[in-house]
Amino acid sequence: MDSFESTESRFAQVREARERRRGDRDSCDVPPCENFDTDEAPVRKGSLARVMATQAVVCALLLGALFAAQKAMPNTYRQLRAAYTQVMKTDMSVKEVWAAAKAVFASLKEDIYVLAPYREEPTTVPPTTDAPAATVPAAGGLDIALEYANKNCSAAPMLVTVPPCLPVARGELSSPFGYRIHPISGEEGVHTGMDIAADEGDPIAAAFFGTVLETGESKGYGKYVLMEHPNGLCTLYAHCSEIAAEEDMVLRPGETVAYVGSTGNSTGPHLHFEVRLRGLRCDPAPLFGERMYPPAQEDEP
Repeated sequence: MDSFESTESRFAQVREARERRRGDRDSCDVPPCENFDTDEAPVRKGSLARVMATQAVVCALLLGALFAAQKAMPNTYRQLRAAYTQVMKTDMSVKEVWAAAKAVFASLKEDIYVLAPYREEPTTVPPTTDAPAATVPAAGGLDIALEYANKNCSAAPMLVTVPPCLPVARGELSSPFGYRIHPISGEEGVHTGMDIAADEGDPIAAAFFGTVLETGESKGYGKYVLMEHPNGLCTLYAHCSEIAAEEDMVLRPGETVAYVGSTGNSTGPHLHFEVRLRGLRCDPAPLFGERMYPPAQEDEP
């Protein structure tokens, strides 16, 4: 019995202590909780709509900026898109991503004033007709001035995982990539691709799988086709007699893009084949290896 009474006494003490704590808590000067059923409720509920509207406006502005950049600076846009795609495919730390971003924007700053759009002539060499066409191999185009070569071109070998298809089945290398005396103007410059002499009307094949990015005609390149391939790689086919492909068309290696001609600044039927990697013009010769075209022989005057 004594044990029962002592237990009841302890329980009573616990209940009294709990009631004291509850009373102390109720007597504290604590502001009441906000009641979301008051007149301010519509403002609280509307904040989510404002956040969503703000996000929609920001997304629309970003899309508009991307669209404007694509139209106003197509080369810069393609470089940024290629760099972004490469970064997204690679596992990188935050520090590495930041370093890559700085490198990309630094290269864009250097290339803006030396990389001209494909519709224009990226050259300071004026075309002339002083040299007789009979003594000049089938070649042409517009070269880059020597002072821009180090920022615009690269002689470093390019490595690819898939060997390219020969752009023309039979031909001769009439003018390789790099320094040359222009066959028409006689001026020093840098040839941005390789000229492959071939018969008029021979089919020109796509070197890699890709999409036709642009077709057109200019004074220097004549009729040309520009193709875009994965990982920032582009190929250009110029001086064509006729264009067979259309813009946005997806082509497999070996499919016909155009036909050999002598349009534009040219001394005879040939293909100007150009390779660009993220906007930088590269020597196509290492891509072909032992399948490289033999050098052309100059005609006797």
